[in-house]
Amino acid sequence: MIFTNALQNSWVLLPAAFAFAALAASAQTSQIGRLDFLKSKDPSFALFVNTSATPETGKHYPDELVLITGLPANPTISARIDLVGPSKSNCQPSCNGLLRNAVLSPDGDTAMVSTDSHNFGLPSVLYVLGNIRAFARSKNPNDLQVRAFSEVDFPQLHTVSGLAFGPDGHWAVVNTDGPGEVDGLYKTAKGTIVVITGLPDNPAFSDAIDVSTHSLGNIDLSLDGRTLLLNDSVDFSGIPSSGTIGPKSDQLIVRGFRAGNSARVSVVSTISTPKGFPTTGPSPVQEAKLSLDGRFILAPLDLIQSISQQTLTGLNQITILGPVKNGHLDTVRLLTEADGVGSGPANVGVSPDGDSALISDNFDNGSAKLLTGLSSGDPAQIRVKALPFQFFGPPYPLGASGPPVLAPHSEAIFTSDGETALVSNWVTPVLSSTGLTPSVSVLTGFQSGNIRLAANLSDPTLNPVNLVQQISTQPAGLMDYITLYLPVGTLRDTLTKGINSAIDQADRQQDAFTPLRDFVLTVNSNSGPGKALKSSQGATLITLAIAGIQAIYGRVAIVSGAGFAEGPLAPESIGTIFGSNFAASQSSAASLPLPTSLLTTQVTIVDSAGVSRVAPLFMVSPNQINFLVPKGIAWGRALAMVQRDGQISTLADFDIDPLAPGLFTVGASSAAAAVVQRVKADGSQSYEPVSGAISLGPETDQVYLLLFGTGIRVNGGIAEATAQIGTQQATVTFAGPQGSFDGLDQVNVLLPRSIAGHGPMNINVIVDGYESNKVVIEAR
Repeated sequence: MIFTNALQNSWVLLPAAFAFAALAASAQTSQIGRLDFLKSKDPSFALFVNTSATPETGKHYPDELVLITGLPANPTISARIDLVGPSKSNCQPSCNGLLRNAVLSPDGDTAMVSTDSHNFGLPSVLYVLGNIRAFARSKNPNDLQVRAFSEVDFPQLHTVSGLAFGPDGHWAVVNTDGPGEVDGLYKTAKGTIVVITGLPDNPAFSDAIDVSTHSLGNIDLSLDGRTLLLNDSVDFSGIPSSGTIGPKSDQLIVRGFRAGNSARVSVVSTISTPKGFPTTGPSPVQEAKLSLDGRFILAPLDLIQSISQQTLTGLNQITILGPVKNGHLDTVRLLTEADGVGSGPANVGVSPDGDSALISDNFDNGSAKLLTGLSSGDPAQIRVKALPFQFFGPPYPLGASGPPVLAPHSEAIFTSDGETALVSNWVTPVLSSTGLTPSVSVLTGFQSGNIRLAANLSDPTLNPVNLVQQISTQPAGLMDYITLYLPVGTLRDTLTKGINSAIDQADRQQDAFTPLRDFVLTVNSNSGPGKALKSSQGATLITLAIAGIQAIYGRVAIVSGAGFAEGPLAPESIGTIFGSNFAASQSSAASLPLPTSLLTTQVTIVDSAGVSRVAPLFMVSPNQINFLVPKGIAWGRALAMVQRDGQISTLADFDIDPLAPGLFTVGASSAAAAVVQRVKADGSQSYEPVSGAISLGPETDQVYLLLFGTGIRVNGGIAEATAQIGTQQATVTFAGPQGSFDGLDQVNVLLPRSIAGHGPMNINVIVDGYESNKVVIEAR
């Protein structure tokens, strides 16, 4: 195995041309209110998106954002806001639901609302609403600060669908159906995501980042903001005349979207319709959600198996996909009717307790089921639990003694205290002429153990049609999680006091780092088997506390040293930490053997098993540290502590996977850092660095590309290693340690002659299902 100078400048120091500002959230001049997202939230109110008429019912409803207060016992519609206004006159007689989606920020004071109006030739609009907390108290719409951002001025906001705030509420991500006409047949994968920064006061929109989605499915962002789930909820494959057409769903995991205008779709899983199923009706997966710890995807299959006399029979399955990692997804558990799954499981509401989720049902008289055991991290421990009452939903039009009616449910969402869930109930077209009134059901008692139906909020002007994410509640804050996870006692008091101190210090423009650091260390020492906090609970608390540190002092990104791709690292791989104040103005590079201290700076990694290891260092500079992930580190969430002069100066968390392939590039470019090995017909060999287009030479030459990377060496050989060049598969003859440098791996690829003359092409490697970043080569 060989190594050349082609690699040297690709990871040692990040070139100035690579805009670190795109990675880091700059420290704010004012810290007042910056840590409000850590506070306990108000569980007494919610926002509901009411849409206008639907073709199925022929009825007309107002397009409004509705404020619901008095939760859980006395829900009341307290205010209505007409955001769309006069533009509705352009699409009479019906706008078919101009308002689509709403989501509340982690501090509860900002909301984003999107419209979906392209069927009527109107531009999409994203509304940013401020002062939500005051509005919830006064119930006066005049207290709101409303700003509208139209695709006329921001073309990347074309057909915005799903909305998600980052952990501190100052950035967000949205998905769209991409530019051009909406593809009603879902033939063209042209979805995009857009990152919004500078919220709430100065929103700025990134360029559209292309992702391989076909439809406007929901999105879900993990608590740490590093993993985005895209749900491609409607897709069709096959040819109608052949009888093979059927809907299918794709769940895509996207990482690295905060680093610039290139997203990394690292996981794709497809759930296809069994042959012979009807092709009409709900799609296989209407809404999928991440578990709170971000490890698993909960995907209910809302699929019609048969229709008989207005009775819908569902497939009735919930697929658990995961664990979410840097490669493919596996179905690790399939829950069926035998496990207690209800009829037509539709939408998922994940509780902030981290252990449970409410699955609303779509094909019966109005039921739901509870999933438990999510916090165990073991899919085998997930159970389906029946609610103590069978049905809930709109009141029967003929009274309590009248015949039961179909009451399909749509979105389910919990309040910040985990005690209450709201479920929207819609009306099937066949019942649109009856006295049945749609409603929002309020279920409560999930934490106290007395689960009950608190109320059905019915109103003839509500139109809770079967769309995703129509209800929004305040996300739980760090204080809420502490209350949920710990009983009254010394540890709970200590943690609560620490967070209150941090919030107070930030508002006073004083040191908030010390109390947050102490909070993280206390949680870490009390997490794990046999301790006060489960590992998943500790990870949740640490994630939010670190988000608090970064909201004040700037973002710290831990990425692969190869290509700087965000995502997990692997044992014995090269990692890079980007941040600030890691050292004085100078930088220092290590010689072999690697030291564990440079310029008085050390990096300690605490793994998911609670074991601490000091990491060997390649280089330390004021804004960058290159380190070696210690051998033997446990998989799962890890905590990195940067110490300077013996004091902890920076904290960040990241994930450890068994493999995390990364390929090095030349400097800040996308060009592969590689060497060509040429084998002549007579067996002679030569080596040359890659510079420009690679000559494949005469037909008798065999040309191998020797790619350098990291995060590959745990692989046992080449059996599960493949390479993709453009759309072509290439043979991998070696994938493993390079042999001369710590953490450096090598992948040897036999270049197919068919790639010659096609210009620059992307190449990446897949090792045991884990995908690397893409680098660029060219052959002639």
